[in-house]
Amino acid sequence: MTPRELPASVCAAVTAALPDADLNAATPLGEGWAQAAYRVPVPDGDRVLRYPRLANYEGAERPELLDMAIADAEREVDLLPALAACGLPVPTDLVALRDSDGQFVGALHRLIEGAPLKRSMLVGGRRRRLARQLGEFFTRLHAFPPERAVALDLKDIDLWEQEYRPLFDFCTPLVGPATGRWLASTAERFHAEGGMTGAPRVLVHGDVGGEHLRLTGDGDLRGVIDFGDAMVADPALDIAGIQLLCGTPFMDEMLEHYEGEIDPHLRRRAQFYVDAVALYQVRYGDLVRDGQERIDGRRKLAAKAAAATRRGGR
Repeated sequence: MTPRELPASVCAAVTAALPDADLNAATPLGEGWAQAAYRVPVPDGDRVLRYPRLANYEGAERPELLDMAIADAEREVDLLPALAACGLPVPTDLVALRDSDGQFVGALHRLIEGAPLKRSMLVGGRRRRLARQLGEFFTRLHAFPPERAVALDLKDIDLWEQEYRPLFDFCTPLVGPATGRWLASTAERFHAEGGMTGAPRVLVHGDVGGEHLRLTGDGDLRGVIDFGDAMVADPALDIAGIQLLCGTPFMDEMLEHYEGEIDPHLRRRAQFYVDAVALYQVRYGDLVRDGQERIDGRRKLAAKAAAATRRGGR
């Protein structure tokens, strides 16, 4: 990779912040709908460069998504030092990158080495240790004072009203009639069974996935990355991420070590978030892999709808 493959403003900001950074040796780490990430060699320890994927918005007439991505990234720069000060294993040495006009163009943080969590790693003693470590991590994260998170400009939202209702409304016209009916029945059942009843309000990671949970070679939790979706909301959202990634039995093992509030509806809400996760692929998938991500999301929703039909509608 050469600096020419990165926006010039990002290259200039990296060089100004870390003159010893070797951009010519930078290597891609991955990308999502909102950001791209690169590993940048630096003599005192490699950094991760993350920046908004500006090119994906050219001509897309969706500038609000770019504004959202930038705002989330800026909030993360403020949040991570506060989490690190609480002893949580999160990226450190955060640097906000700005162009010559003072506009935010990306961020740098120290690399957390480690492998992403995969279900195949959950065996024997490693499984038990990791269940405990994740339970402890989410206990501490969810205990972070929500008023402090709001003071750091994080969103404080009702997940149904402000997140999932708009997702259902946006995605329903993009799926087939049978899938649309399943989405409607899923939403109706969610409310009939209690909706957001009993949901506490805590700081959540908001995007728990294997690529964001970094493990040592021995299978221990080394760190958690990518807090761009962090918000004050329902803790079941983070629990759902573990359920989706590792399965319900492991989620239950983790909850044995979780000291946050486990209200009677937590598992029900977590299952709803698991069932609805492909909505995000449909909502933002036109910005990933030339739109293939949206196609994959529609297929996953159609498969869930078909499976529900075979089970008699549930």
